[in-house]
Amino acid sequence: MNQSREETKTDIATALLWELEKTPLKKMTIQQIAKRAGVSKQTFYNHFQDKESLIQYVYDTVIIPDFDEKRFPERFAPSYLRTLEAMKKHGEFMRQALLLEGQNDLKSYITAHCERFDVAYHTRMYGKELPESLRLATIYHANASSAMTFSWILGGFSTPAAELVHLVCQMRATGMEQTLADLYKLDD
Repeated sequence: MNQSREETKTDIATALLWELEKTPLKKMTIQQIAKRAGVSKQTFYNHFQDKESLIQYVYDTVIIPDFDEKRFPERFAPSYLRTLEAMKKHGEFMRQALLLEGQNDLKSYITAHCERFDVAYHTRMYGKELPESLRLATIYHANASSAMTFSWILGGFSTPAAELVHLVCQMRATGMEQTLADLYKLDD
């Protein structure tokens, strides 16, 4: 029976996470991942350009499915909390992936995704194009949120996830018009 394209991609992503239990991400090869997934190297390359694109796919599908750029959460805090919990569950993957350097590294990918997502999210929730001041505040908050999340991951998840959600939501509401600030209200 032939697997769907998405099932094969999921199998390859799962193989990367399993292989991480014995091989550091930096040293992991495409051959190792393909072998663990039970596919050929060519099949790997039919689905992913390189290891970095696979890492981004794992991030998109396993870590941040609530922040798909095609749909938006009604409330930020519950989605962000689920994301932080996934990051902690896959903490070794996140830590090692953030420490990789290169043209398509995960740090740059996350930062760019967060900016694009937040501008689109705020525009949708605002109901019209964002004024320049709100667009700039959105970009600033996206970058600050990314940096806070990176520090949290690389610091060993020492702050409880719910506390980080509170801090990020409080920061994101700062300087925003009420329509956007309301997106970051917490259900205390």
